Amino acid sequence: MCAIVRDVGSRAADSGASASSTLCGVSRHREGPERSLRSPVLWATGAVVGTVALVGGIVAVSTATEDPTQGSARVGVSLVSTPPSDKKPAKPARQKLPPRKVRSGEVIRRQVGPVLVEASTGRVGSGLALGPLTAVEAPVTEPVQGTVAASIANLPNRTSDGGFASSLGTLTAGDQDFVILNEVSRRSIDGIRSIAPAYDAYRDPQADRSTGGTQSMNNVVMWRSDRWLLVDAGRIKVVDNDTGFLQGKAFTWDRYATWAMLQRREDGAIVSVVSTHMPTNPGKFPQQHGRTSMSRIERYSRGMDVLVSSVRVLAQHGPVLVGGDMNSHHSQGAWTAAAKMTSAGYQYVKDRGVMHLFYPGGADVVSSQQVGVASDHPGLVTTLDMNGLGPS
Repeated sequence: MCAIVRDVGSRAADSGASASSTLCGVSRHREGPERSLRSPVLWATGAVVGTVALVGGIVAVSTATEDPTQGSARVGVSLVSTPPSDKKPAKPARQKLPPRKVRSGEVIRRQVGPVLVEASTGRVGSGLALGPLTAVEAPVTEPVQGTVAASIANLPNRTSDGGFASSLGTLTAGDQDFVILNEVSRRSIDGIRSIAPAYDAYRDPQADRSTGGTQSMNNVVMWRSDRWLLVDAGRIKVVDNDTGFLQGKAFTWDRYATWAMLQRREDGAIVSVVSTHMPTNPGKFPQQHGRTSMSRIERYSRGMDVLVSSVRVLAQHGPVLVGGDMNSHHSQGAWTAAAKMTSAGYQYVKDRGVMHLFYPGGADVVSSQQVGVASDHPGLVTTLDMNGLGPS
């Protein structure tokens, strides 16, 4: 016995199937009257086995009967029309896509509106050992269109509370996207948020208690929380046990960079921001104390190599801005921050001293100016046109 029914209704054209039904090798075309349509059912004596199929508004009944006299099976077919339904199928409800974690390097393709990752609070206990950033759990998204604005300042811990609050007001007066701060270890993140409530802020909350770790809480990245959300963040140690003298006093300081990867809420584009404070100028202050295997210039140079390597990891997900007190000048040689970053394809703006903002080649400076803050360094406020820069 067999019963094979192909689409004989109006859906045959849609599906590309032939407008016929085949029942045990018998082809039934739609054209012309069919004898089986006049007779409700064709029955034969004997045991009955039935097969029913609903196709395109037609009920096809296939019955096989066994002829006891012939020892063979005969097939009967009945095609019964069913009236079409006037009801249109309901449209499925639009499903909202919730924020989600993504695999490192995964490409997000937007369907309707930006696809934003789940917000992060940043890493804890990172950058306790010397070495570059090696991986970030983040998507690769759209190029960055339009402008971004960033402010940079070194606001020493000796700055009064009033001076600090006033300086933050100056640095955020233009609704800058990002603020990069150095030497603010005595300022709590909650305190910074309370002074600038439109901004969120990050630094790794776990201090480095090793020798030289007193600088580990100095660098902070801030961002406008209504425009950007935090994807990932952490700290890297770029210099370990830098020994020297400042104002006649010996010091042993490690140096760090705080990084924050941020996604723009409007379109999902990613920008990473790095705040760092490099060692006191080793060209001017080369003297060291204790026994050491390398000069301060060599230690600074290697620290910049760690920083550049880390920036390259971040740049795989979108453009990177690096800012802070670099304590060196390009004219001093190939070991300086400016020389290392320009060799890596970055350009920069700076104040009259050592405050720098490095940005990727291809972006344009719309404006950059020094501003007065409570510090021995001026603040630097810069607006960049990102010109569609994306992951590198």
